This record gives sequence, structure tokens and C-alpha cells, in this order.
Amino acid sequence: MKPRARQEGIVVRELSDETLVYDLERHRAHCLNAGAARVWRLCDGNRSVEEIAAELQDQFEGNATEVVWLALDQLARTHLLCGRIARPATRPRRSRREVVRRLGLGAALLPAVASILSPTVAEAAGCSAAANSMSRPDGCPCSNSGDCLNSHHCVGGKCGP
Repeated sequence: MKPRARQEGIVVRELSDETLVYDLERHRAHCLNAGAARVWRLCDGNRSVEEIAAELQDQFEGNATEVVWLALDQLARTHLLCGRIARPATRPRRSRREVVRRLGLGAALLPAVASILSPTVAEAAGCSAAANSMSRPDGCPCSNSGDCLNSHHCVGGKCGP
């Protein structure tokens, strides 16, 4: 198995200690910490999981294969890899918490992918059509009375007298 990072339909921005990946097809933004970004960059379709782990061996002191599988699970779940990953039966899927406990590594060292749903332009603009004197200025649901116009109060996400 030679995992390959997705290159099409995404926008990538490298920051000092993380990589931001925006999925144009699913309208999701993903933040890869340094560990996950390093694994993702090594997924070129030419390296096996074992070869990727060998490149990271110095960073994870003999536990790199477990860490690479953790990263691959997260990257696959967020659709940042091409195709499916066939995990060998000898490598059971473990949660991030289990890997931290099993390997004794600090959680900050392990690969992590955080994702958020990003609204499309139409969805982001959707509230404004409903704007009226009893709503927020943009027509969206309120979260507190300071959001409402005309000295109204926020009750259950709606502005009212």
C-alpha cells in the first residue's frame, strides 16, 4: 500500500507550524499540525507506509509506524488521501488517546487534523434575505439581546419585543 495525498480540488497554505487545507468540493477547512502535515507530504504514492514511518523514525523513537497509521486514518477520514487505505489485520485501528497511552508520547507530538465546515457563499449570505426590524441587522438568528435591532430581546434565537 502506497498512500497518495490528494492534490486536486484543494487549496493548501503552509504556515509556520501547521498546514491549512481547504477542500473545494466538500467546503471543509482542515488544519494539519506539523506531524500530520509531514505524513501528508510524504504520501506521494511512491512510498509505502513502512517507508514513510522510516522517514519519521527519528522523531518517534521506534513507534513511527503506529503514528503514521494514526495520521493516515485521520487524513483518510477527512478525504485528504486518494482512494482507500487497506489497514493490515496486524495493525488494529486505535484512537489518538490509545496511541498516547500505548506509546507514552505527549499528545502534542502526535499527528492531528482539525476540521471545520465552511459555508458556501450562498449559505453564508442566506440570512440576509430574512432581515427585518425584529431581527439582527443581517437577518441571522440572534445569540444575545445585543444582536437585535430596535431594543428587542433575543429569545430562542429570535429577536422580539
